[in-house]
Amino acid sequence: MKVSLKTVSTLFLCAGIISCTGELDNGEQGGNHAIDFPENPVIVGYSSDTYQAAVISSDEWIAEPADDWIYDVVKTGEGIEFTVEANDADTFRDGGILFSVPGSSYTRTLTVRQSGNTGKLSVEKTEISIATTGGTQTVSVSSAENWTVSTATGSTWLTAEKVNSSTLSVSAGPNYSGSPLEAELTLSTVSGAESIDITVIQEADNSAFFGASTEAGRKFVHKSGLATSVIFDDFYSLRDNVDVLEIQYMGNASGTSAPYSLFVFDVRLGGKAVVAVSCTGNDASTVKAADTELTGTSIVREKLAAMQADLTDATVLGGVNGDFFYGAGSNPERNNLLHGVMYKDGVCLKGTFDGGAACTVFAIMKDGTARILTQSQYANENDNIYEAIGGRQHLLSSGVPITFTDTRFEPRTVVGTGDDGKRVIIAVMDGRRDSYSVGASYAVMADAMLALGADDAINLDGGGSSTFAVKTGTGSDMDDFETLNRPTDNAGERAVVNGLAIIEKL
Repeated sequence: MKVSLKTVSTLFLCAGIISCTGELDNGEQGGNHAIDFPENPVIVGYSSDTYQAAVISSDEWIAEPADDWIYDVVKTGEGIEFTVEANDADTFRDGGILFSVPGSSYTRTLTVRQSGNTGKLSVEKTEISIATTGGTQTVSVSSAENWTVSTATGSTWLTAEKVNSSTLSVSAGPNYSGSPLEAELTLSTVSGAESIDITVIQEADNSAFFGASTEAGRKFVHKSGLATSVIFDDFYSLRDNVDVLEIQYMGNASGTSAPYSLFVFDVRLGGKAVVAVSCTGNDASTVKAADTELTGTSIVREKLAAMQADLTDATVLGGVNGDFFYGAGSNPERNNLLHGVMYKDGVCLKGTFDGGAACTVFAIMKDGTARILTQSQYANENDNIYEAIGGRQHLLSSGVPITFTDTRFEPRTVVGTGDDGKRVIIAVMDGRRDSYSVGASYAVMADAMLALGADDAINLDGGGSSTFAVKTGTGSDMDDFETLNRPTDNAGERAVVNGLAIIEKL
């Protein structure tokens, strides 16, 4: 005979009907007495077990079984404890526990409803297969007793929920791991008398991700919807919290099948990784606030090398180009003036927007978080900025892509923020080479940044300025940095005013 203590269930399934009806017998009203039960009837499983039931009364009372299959009724601090024999019948049965107040004719019956033996816990299947791209499977459950579901430790990729007394829902997102995933679910009756394990397997069909070889590549092509096939992808960490994704894929965004080559820095702030603004010679005096003086320019690798030479407690891991500027082409008289604002090391080097209403701001705030700011937001937040460069077109706002009429495909450099400002995503899309990479429109870059995890993003200087460089050497010379993308100027890498650098503090 089982003697383990169980908490009484409040729901009972019998022949497909949920029963929560009242007691068998309200008893005789003998004076101003009252005995109430929070649950009546009390639902118990078909097997022999011990249960508890709560009793509410200000009277002294006694309780005794009204049926011989209920026994060992014991008064406890908050009610009673009782034991039931197993029910071998196919149908449920009702019994009772009779309560009375000594010296009074008042009685009250607590109904004990025991499920039939045909109501054992069962499921329609004990193995579930979920597609590589994710989905939801439902499983029919039969049980006369209330049941719960739990997942095995480490099965965080899986969600199992009880929809109702007869339905289990099992869900999983896309499997980017490249290997099949397996987990165990356990359904258990509340009495603990029965349990059933269900095995869940999620497939790993890489064709669903167009042949991408890395988890980051799979996530990008699945979430962005931009690729029809992956030519090459590589993912690696430069340091803790600083990762690089290189991916070349075929896609139809331009209207015809064409190649796209994308380079991405993914930086998680808050540890040793920081994002800073670079400039020529790492010298703030080369940046001018007006076009009456010449603002200095240099290629991205020179900027990164100069910054590394000045740093004794940090490593410059890589960087990209920055803001638009009035260069020697159409506006030579403006002396390389930046379109937008610039802050470096907490100092405002240029606080005006000379590129018009389209100007935006990427900023590292004094609290260490990253922000994308409109001009009006900048006016309210400028005192809290530590590092900042200007940009132009706002691509993403709070996770929503902006709509554009400009559909030109060009080389692009963009920057975005995510995870409440604790993550910075910087991407360069090569262009102007039909056999290698055709570039991207603003809309394509918005979709790409959203897939990469950004909530807000802006467009930086592109075209021949787009440059993506990483540190490959151990020193502080320009040759210790390698440009991974293919800038389009015939003369080589373009000299620009500023940029963004990814740094690891030592």
